Amino acid sequence: MNGIVFGSIILLASVGLSLLYGIGNFANFAHGEFLTLGAFITFAGYVTLGLPIYVAGFIAFVAVGLLGVALDRTLMARHRDSTPIVLLILTIGLALFLRAVIRLQWGDNQRTLSMPLEQGTQLLNGSFGWINYSLRLTSTDVIIVVLALLLATATHLFLTRTRMGIAMRATSDNKSLAKVAGIDTENVMTVTWALSGALAGAGGMLLAMQTGVLFPRMGFNIVLVVFAAVILGGIGSPYGAMLGAYIIGIAQETSIMIPGVAAEYRYAFAFLIMIAVLLYKPEGIAGGRW
Repeated sequence: MNGIVFGSIILLASVGLSLLYGIGNFANFAHGEFLTLGAFITFAGYVTLGLPIYVAGFIAFVAVGLLGVALDRTLMARHRDSTPIVLLILTIGLALFLRAVIRLQWGDNQRTLSMPLEQGTQLLNGSFGWINYSLRLTSTDVIIVVLALLLATATHLFLTRTRMGIAMRATSDNKSLAKVAGIDTENVMTVTWALSGALAGAGGMLLAMQTGVLFPRMGFNIVLVVFAAVILGGIGSPYGAMLGAYIIGIAQETSIMIPGVAAEYRYAFAFLIMIAVLLYKPEGIAGGRW
């Protein structure tokens, strides 16, 4: 269950990251800071302003999406035709800048979201061989999974049922042909940045709800796991990223059931799963297909 909950959080970040790579053909290393911003904006709304947690989360969703639009219009649009290494360095610099802004605003100390304490409901309790199992489910766990699936479904409907979504898929498939067909690829990239940022902002809210503790490096600490989910699913495929997120989340949480594997090694186990799958299927589970 912990793996499903964590997989639901990285699902949102993975889809946004995969969209940017599939359409813009670059990896956004500032994506972790988008998650952190979503968490801290939720904190500001919920703790500082006293808003309901879902209102604060919606503000984070919109605010980080607008930040993505602003960054695209003011910075990334100037470098559309730059080489991948230039874009890589640019997004790393952007990540450092955003982290500095977070530290200036909220400081380096940990902040607490102060969610109401929950005892949870005991659903399972027993043993099977050398495995002792116990499943206690809280309402926060259920909310995280349901919200993530709702946003993933909404993203699917947007990509398949709207003109902009179809234009995004066409641009990802062949940017030059999309231009010839009359698609405004500049507008497509801006919408992609908006959607990517908004999903990361929502992921940051869910991460804050799960951990209850916020600090400036919280997004950076899991961004490599997000990249692992994207690569495992098939880089550039948002649907592959969804599947990869759950595989990585479940794999890393169930690894602590193996005798001799400490909890701090669960991230390494997740990457081991990724490597094993890529050795068999180098293009990833979805093979980059939409």
